[in-house]
Amino acid sequence: MTSPSPSLLRARSAGALTTGELARRAARSPDYGAECVALRRLARALVSSDLALLQSLADSALQLCGAGSAGISLPEAGGDGMPALRWTATAGLGETLAGHVVPCDESPSGITLELGSPQLFDHPQRHFSCLPALAPEMVEELVVPIPGDGEPWGTIWVAAHEPGRCFDEEDCRLLESLASFAGAVLSMSRSKDAAIAEAAQAKAAREALQLSDTRKDEFLAMLGHELRNPIAAIDSAIKVSRRLATAQQAAAEMLDIAERQMRQLKRLTDDLLDASRIKQGKVPIVRTHANMQDIVADALAAVASDIEWHGNVLTASLPDAPVTVYADAARLTQVVTNLLSNAIKYTPRGGAMDLSVQVEPSPMGEADGAQADDAGAFDMLVITVKDNGIGIEPAYLPNVLDMFSQFAGDAHGSGLGVGLAIVKRMVELHGGTVTVHSEGKGLGTEVRARLPVVCAGAADAAAQRAGLGPLRILLVDDNAEGLRALGMLLELDGHEVRLAASGEDALAIAAGFTPDIALIDIGLPGIDGFELAQRLRQLPGFECTRLVALSGYAAPADRARGAAAGFDFHLAKPLAMEALAEILGRA
Repeated sequence: MTSPSPSLLRARSAGALTTGELARRAARSPDYGAECVALRRLARALVSSDLALLQSLADSALQLCGAGSAGISLPEAGGDGMPALRWTATAGLGETLAGHVVPCDESPSGITLELGSPQLFDHPQRHFSCLPALAPEMVEELVVPIPGDGEPWGTIWVAAHEPGRCFDEEDCRLLESLASFAGAVLSMSRSKDAAIAEAAQAKAAREALQLSDTRKDEFLAMLGHELRNPIAAIDSAIKVSRRLATAQQAAAEMLDIAERQMRQLKRLTDDLLDASRIKQGKVPIVRTHANMQDIVADALAAVASDIEWHGNVLTASLPDAPVTVYADAARLTQVVTNLLSNAIKYTPRGGAMDLSVQVEPSPMGEADGAQADDAGAFDMLVITVKDNGIGIEPAYLPNVLDMFSQFAGDAHGSGLGVGLAIVKRMVELHGGTVTVHSEGKGLGTEVRARLPVVCAGAADAAAQRAGLGPLRILLVDDNAEGLRALGMLLELDGHEVRLAASGEDALAIAAGFTPDIALIDIGLPGIDGFELAQRLRQLPGFECTRLVALSGYAAPADRARGAAAGFDFHLAKPLAMEALAEILGRA
């Protein structure tokens, strides 16, 4: 049991603590009518601020107990760090003393909190120097603890200033009722404050996590963008070297290695950028009519050397009749390429892979990503890639399509773990689904994509083009090595090429050279690509020149800005020669 404090012992010895008198005094009759009026007034005050509500409690205590002064004292840390009590609300003779602070250990409220029950004090100003010199002086003070969560919130008190005015048990009952009301109010207020603080902390944590995630995505996008320039230069240099070294077998073999690794690096860079765009919801889908056989042929060409290098056997099964799809042909090529690359990666040397493309009638009412109004009725395109590789354990199957997902024991795999996640998102953007099935470790894997993109009765998109004639081409890029390599590659194709390392150089060349095609890097120093395009459009003869923007960023906003500046086409770096060949063909 805790020993009494010195201030409690002094109050007892001085006769200041007279709580026992309450039981010996005749209690006045309860005035329930006045009590109900006060409680209704307090209930209406619940919509007010905490301070206004506490003030209403002090006023009610003053009125119901017929006191000369009243107040509510709440604990706080004093200026010297010692516990103190602030008169948060006051009424009657002490109404101007709101905010007065008394030491907790040397005050009637402090002793009441120590004892934990209502206490009566005789002439408290004579025994407690911390109390202000109210006139007339306090004859009696009745103090009641405000019940709280575990310990009292503070005290509510009334004081009599007229000789002969004594408090009784009825006053104690009324004050305890008001104290319970104050305790409920303070508990709700503190709970609300705690909830607000927790919500603010949770919001700050979410914002910090979101900021970290955004910075990571920005870093991935910037990293991919910065990788594109050297990749483009190396890729063009390899192609040029291959043409120049056709008679040297050893050099050709080394170039085979370099070209294979370059394709892998380009694929990783593309996956890195696509992962960032998917996280940011910035993956554009541009639907056109295309031939599915051509899409598969492009995908097979992209992985042919990898299949040969790994010694795999690929069996492809496609419909005999041409299949026209209404989809983003580039993204669909990426889907097939990633499915095949994933199978190659997880199939040991000499393993077998099957690629199947089928058309199935679409179930009635099944949602699809394309609008039937735009391209007629849609059947389901089903792309299945099956291998007899290392398989997937059942525990990892639910997460295999997640971004950056790689499972334990992956001794054969490499890469970033985003290939299938990109497939899933590209298929979903077309209104389709992707499923992965494996019987277990060592039993192979089957990945199936179903897309409602097969267009019935649409015109075949695979138009035959005549061979390209020589063109006049202006190349503008501040990446000197990439500029030279691409320029030499185009010259080997028979085109007349002029090179410019800046916007100023390009304008100087344009004074005496009107190209059929101008390939312009957007991120030029000084005059950037957008301004250069606008200025070229103003020159005589350039109204028929096809302007092509080259950029590591190819989001819809970037393309829209390019179109507004006068560009006819927008190609992403590293430059895909197939895409460039298509634009050259249009010229």
